[in-house]
Amino acid sequence: MIGRNYAKLGLQCTAATIALMSSIATAHANEANAEPANADQDIIVTATLRSENLQDIPIAVSAFNAEALDRSGVSDLKALDRVSASFKVETGPSESGGTTLRMRGVGTTGNNTGLESSVGIFLDGVYLSRPGIALGDLLDVEQIEVLRGPQGTLFGRNTSAGALQIKTRKPNLEAFEGFANATYGNYNLLNLQAGVSGPIAENLGLRISGAWRDRDGYLRNAAGGDSYDRNRYILRGQLFYEPNEAFNLRLIADYSEQKEHCCDAIIIRESSYVNGSYAANGLPANGGALYTGRSALESLRSSNDATYVDRIKQWGVSGEINVDLGGAELTSITGYRWSRAEPVGEPDFVSLDVFSLSNEGSTATANSGHEQTEIKSFTQELRLAGSLGDKFDFLVGGFYADERIRETKSATLGADFQPYMSAVFTSVGVPVPNSLFNVFTGGVSAAGAFAINDFQQDGTNWSVFTNNTYHLTETLHFNFGLRYSKDRKQGVYDQRAARNDACAAANLVGPLLPSSLQPLVGPAIGLSCFFNVTPVGAWAGAPREFDQVFNDDELIYTAKLATDLGSDVNAYASYSHGYKAGGFNLDMTAAVGGADPRFKSEKVNAYELGLKSKLFDRKLTANLALFHQDMTDFQVLEFTGVQFTTFNVEKAKSTGFELELAAQLSREFSANAAVSYTDARYPKDCGGASPAASVALLCGQSFTNAPKWVLVGGFDWNKDLGSSLSLGLNASARYESDRRTTTQALMAVFPGTGTLGSDLSLVKSPDDIQKANTKVNLRATLGAQNGAWAIDFWGNNIFDVRTVGVTANAPLRGLPVLPGPVNAGGIGLARVTFPQEPRTYGVTVRTRF
Repeated sequence: MIGRNYAKLGLQCTAATIALMSSIATAHANEANAEPANADQDIIVTATLRSENLQDIPIAVSAFNAEALDRSGVSDLKALDRVSASFKVETGPSESGGTTLRMRGVGTTGNNTGLESSVGIFLDGVYLSRPGIALGDLLDVEQIEVLRGPQGTLFGRNTSAGALQIKTRKPNLEAFEGFANATYGNYNLLNLQAGVSGPIAENLGLRISGAWRDRDGYLRNAAGGDSYDRNRYILRGQLFYEPNEAFNLRLIADYSEQKEHCCDAIIIRESSYVNGSYAANGLPANGGALYTGRSALESLRSSNDATYVDRIKQWGVSGEINVDLGGAELTSITGYRWSRAEPVGEPDFVSLDVFSLSNEGSTATANSGHEQTEIKSFTQELRLAGSLGDKFDFLVGGFYADERIRETKSATLGADFQPYMSAVFTSVGVPVPNSLFNVFTGGVSAAGAFAINDFQQDGTNWSVFTNNTYHLTETLHFNFGLRYSKDRKQGVYDQRAARNDACAAANLVGPLLPSSLQPLVGPAIGLSCFFNVTPVGAWAGAPREFDQVFNDDELIYTAKLATDLGSDVNAYASYSHGYKAGGFNLDMTAAVGGADPRFKSEKVNAYELGLKSKLFDRKLTANLALFHQDMTDFQVLEFTGVQFTTFNVEKAKSTGFELELAAQLSREFSANAAVSYTDARYPKDCGGASPAASVALLCGQSFTNAPKWVLVGGFDWNKDLGSSLSLGLNASARYESDRRTTTQALMAVFPGTGTLGSDLSLVKSPDDIQKANTKVNLRATLGAQNGAWAIDFWGNNIFDVRTVGVTANAPLRGLPVLPGPVNAGGIGLARVTFPQEPRTYGVTVRTRF
C-alpha cells in the first residue's frame, strides 16, 4: 500500500526535481567562474540531541538562523510558514487557548486546555506545554529547527506530528556585543528590540535582551475598537559559566506580558433559518450583525461584536549543565514555567448583549470569578551520550514532567439572550402568540444568569529512553531508539457558583404546557438552560461534575537505515511509532448525560524515505523526503455552536513528499525553494463498523487546514557599494492550494418546507474553503558592509491577499436540527471565520556593536 502511495508521488516529485534542478544547474553554469559565498558552510543542528550536520542525520529537518528569519520578516511563530512549507499555524477566538500548530497537515485543534499539541515546542531544550505560551515575539534567536514527523523517541512530550526547537543566543564569554532594532510600520506598528552581552567575570558571561511591540488591529468592530492588535513585551536574562572545556552551566530567566484584543470573527455565512425573525422579537432586523459575508471579510474588514481582550502573563526559568566525562557527555536540563491567560469578551460575535465570558455583570456574584487559565509546569531531563569505539554511538536518558492546570470558565447571559433565542424559534413557525421564552419560563428573564465553573488537571509523565547508531560499515549506519512513556492525569470539574432562574422555571412550567407544545419542551429547556450558565443537576441534560483519573503508557520506537551514496549524498529509510497522551475534555458539557470526559491517546506509525545531497561543488543543496503516516485514535475537537466536544477518530492518514532546494548561484545571488505535497485525510472507513455521527461525517474528508500543495521560494541578492556600503534585496512567496477551514466538512441545509428531520441534508459550504492563494514578501536593505548598521524597507503580503484561518459554527445563530414545521428552507447554522493578516509594511533600523 505504501509502495502504491509513493509510486504516484514519486513521479510528481521527479518531475518537480528535474525542472527545478535543471534551472538551477543552468544558472550555475552561467556563473561558473564566480565563487559563491559560504558555499561549503554546513548547518549544524541538534535534532538528534547531538550537534550534527543537518545533511548527515536521517530526519526531515529544516533550520533557519536569525538572519534568514529577519530577511523573511518572521517575527513570531505565526509567520514561520513563510520559510517552512510543511508548517502551519492557525488561531481561533484567542491566541492563548485557540492556537493550532500543524506539521504535514497534522495538528490538534486548540480551544480546550485539556488537549495538548501534536507539534511539540522546545525553548532552549525546555518543553512548552501549550502553543499559546510560545506565540510571543522571537527575541535574540540563534536558530529554529523544524523537525517533521514523529519525534517521540528523542523528545519528551507530545511530538506525534513533529517538533520545533527554538534556540536563543548564548552569552559571549570573550567580548562585549550588543544590538538594537527599531521598527515603524502601518497600523501604527512600533517595535523595539535590544540586547547586550559580554563577560562579567572570568569564565562567566551575561546576556540581557528585551522586546516591545505595539500595533493597532486590522479588524474594526461594532464597539468602535479593533482586534488583532499587538501590545506585548518580553525580557530575558542569561548567565553562562564555562570554567573549562569539560563543564558549562547556562541559566535562563524570562518574563513576558501580552494584553491584546484577539480575536474577533466575521459572520461569513448567515443562517437563512433565522432571517426575518429578530424584528418580531424586538431586536434589530439584522440580529446584531450589520457586517456579514465576503464584503465584511475582504473590503470592510469589520466585525459585529464588542472588544475581545486576551491577557497573557508568563515567566520561566531553566538551567542546563553539560559535563564531559571523557568518552561521554552528561546533560541535565531543568525547567519551570508559569503562565496565566485571562480572555474576556462576548464570543457571540454580534453587537447584541447575548452572553459574555466573565460574570462581572452579575449582581449576585460581582467580581467573584472570571475567565482564567493558569498552567504551572516542571520538567527535568537527564541524558548521557557518547561512543564506544568507532562503531557504536549511544544515548540514554530519563525525563520527568509535572503539569498543574487551574482553569475558571465563567459566563453571564445578557439582556438580549431570550429574544435572541426566541427569534430562532419564531423562524421555525411555532404557532404561539408571544415569545417562546415567555411561554416556557413563565415570564422569568434569563438576563443575569451566570455560572462559575472550575477545572483542574494535574498530570505527570515520566519516561526512559535510548537512541543509538551502529555503524555497520563506513557508509552504512543503523539507528534505533526506544522510549517507554507513562502518563497519569487527574481531571476535576467543580461548579463554584451558578444561578439561572429561567432554567428552573422552564423545568417547572414545561410539563404543564398543552400537549401540542410538548415536543418543544425539551429543546426549550435546553436553550433556557444554556450549558455555560446552568447549575449542575438543574435538569437531565445539565452539566455534571467529575473527578476522574486518566492513565496510559506506551512504548515509542524508531528504526532507521542510512547510507552514504557518495560525496555529500546520503539516503535513509525510517519507521517510527509515535504517541500523544490523552486526557480530559475541560468543558462543563464533557460529562453531560453520564458521558466520559476522557479522550484516548493518539498514536501514529510513520514511514519515511529520504535523500539529502549537496551537488555542483556543494553549490546546490537538494533534500527530498517521502512519508506516510497511519494514525489511530486521532484526537478531534469540534465546536457545535453551543459546546466544545472532543472525540477520537479510529483511523487517519497523511501521505506526501517534501522537496527542499537551496542554491548559491553566484557570490551575490542565492535562491531557495520548497515543495510540499500532503494528502492528510480521514479514510472512508475512519470510524470502524459503527461510528458515531460526529466521526461518520468526517470519513472520506480531508483534514482541517491541510492544503495538498504548498510551494515556498525566494531569493537573496547582496551587492557591495564601494568600500563600506552594502545593498540587499530579498523576495519570498508562499503558495497554498485550496484548504478546508472547518472541523466538519459538511453543514446542515433544509432544501424545502415540511419537517426538519425529513428535509435535512448535508452539503459542503463554499465559505468553508479557503481558495488557493499566493502571498509575496519583499525587503530592501541598505547598510554597512561590516554589519554595524542597516535600514530595511519591507512589505509582507504586498498584494494584500485576504485569507482566513479557521471557520466554525456561529454560537446560537440558528439550530442544526429541531422538530416541528418549517417556514422556509435554507442553512441551519451560521458560520463565523477568523481573518488572517493583511498587507503590512514599514521600515526597520538595525544596529550592532
